[in-house]
Amino acid sequence: MSICDLSETAIEEESGGSVDREMPLTEHLAELRKRIIICLVCWLGGCCLCYGLAPRLLEAIRASAGEGFYFVFTSPTEAFMAFVKLSMVVSLFACLPVFIYHTVAFVCPGLTERERRWLLRLVPFALLLFAAGVLFAWFVALPIMWRFFLGFQSESVRALWSIGEVVGFVVGAMLLCGLIFQTPLVMIFLAALDIVNLGALQRARRVVYFGACVASAIITPTPDAFTAVVVAVPLIVFYEISLLMIRMLRLGQ
Repeated sequence: MSICDLSETAIEEESGGSVDREMPLTEHLAELRKRIIICLVCWLGGCCLCYGLAPRLLEAIRASAGEGFYFVFTSPTEAFMAFVKLSMVVSLFACLPVFIYHTVAFVCPGLTERERRWLLRLVPFALLLFAAGVLFAWFVALPIMWRFFLGFQSESVRALWSIGEVVGFVVGAMLLCGLIFQTPLVMIFLAALDIVNLGALQRARRVVYFGACVASAIITPTPDAFTAVVVAVPLIVFYEISLLMIRMLRLGQ
């Protein structure tokens, strides 16, 4: 029995055997409410636990910008709200497997057998790629952006960044990179459902390469070509890996 079969069996048992069984609207709404409550409880519990880690995470963000750099806050509540926001986001990332599990378990009864199998096969890889995107943002994209933006400092211009804005910036960059790294799975899933075909994807190479350069310019708005290449190359490599996987799996022919 494959992992896909085990996952489908677990989802069917957990949802009361609702897979491939028609359910009235009231049961769907009751199930949706139950799953939302479970996810909210996990997320709020994680927020309480992660709040204690917020100072260390903020210190790590500050240290990544270089020595002698400090945050400022311009209102009495800004620093506290930055701590809360950071703990909420970290809890969201930590609870992502729970959210995905309950989302898949809820939508599976409305999918065909083929769609359900492909969805269950790709979900574990989606989590791994999202984590890889977050790590890429932290270790590659953000250091490049710090060097660029702090490079505008001079004797007459000093950087005094608001702690709330920096937290929002870091979270946005990590989320964007995590979503970009989902590109191969989206392409494979669409090809598996015959929504796109391999020939069309191969013909779209120029458009994709141009889009990767535009995305790299948005993520790391620096004037040097090396930085743009560092960010654009992974996107292009992911696209080519997706085409190779689609060809090997004989999808979208």
